[in-house]
Amino acid sequence: MFRVIRYVIPHSMPPLVERQRKVALRETQAKPRLLVLTSALSVALVFAALAVFAAEAQASPSYGGSFGHEPPIAVLMKYKTVLQRVGPAGGQWTSCDKRGGCGTSVYDNVGNFWFPKVDEVGAGRRLHVRFDKPKRPDFFDVNAWPKVKKGHVGGKSLAGQKQRLKSILRPVKRDGKMVGWSVFFRTNEPAREYYLRVSSGWKKEPHSRASYGRVMYGLHVETR
Repeated sequence: MFRVIRYVIPHSMPPLVERQRKVALRETQAKPRLLVLTSALSVALVFAALAVFAAEAQASPSYGGSFGHEPPIAVLMKYKTVLQRVGPAGGQWTSCDKRGGCGTSVYDNVGNFWFPKVDEVGAGRRLHVRFDKPKRPDFFDVNAWPKVKKGHVGGKSLAGQKQRLKSILRPVKRDGKMVGWSVFFRTNEPAREYYLRVSSGWKKEPHSRASYGRVMYGLHVETR
């Protein structure tokens, strides 16, 4: 189950935006202080859920499996060695059931990340991030920042000069069967930290119940 949800919008139901707007307007007119407190509590709960979600993704090898409806986890690897496993830090994901009903989960981390414990790698080392989803991503990129600053509810915000890392995409096969895709890149600068934001996206396939969406992940390495 995709647990980090800010808004859940079932496609089979009428739009809820207008109804929510009217309710919010009535609450604002009647009890503005209560609405502000409720909103603040909701934001805190979202950030707490994101932190728990990231921890569960790292602990669960099966989360977001090859043919699951959840967004795939990102597995950072050095050759065949797994360094880090993280769940999405933000994005939008749509999944459909066997009856054709679809639901979209949208969540916004407001630039807040919970990075895993740093791993040390050699300067110039080639790393890759594996996604256990057979369909080829329609979009991917890898960006790095040299530092972070204090964020919300124990999280961190990216800081410093953004650097886009050159990356290439390669398929992952097992027993001749396509099971996922890996994004390869290098961390070339010595003696620096790489706070990585890896983004990937899959478009909706016509006449298919396959899950799709666009998500981003936070990873962390330091070069020798």
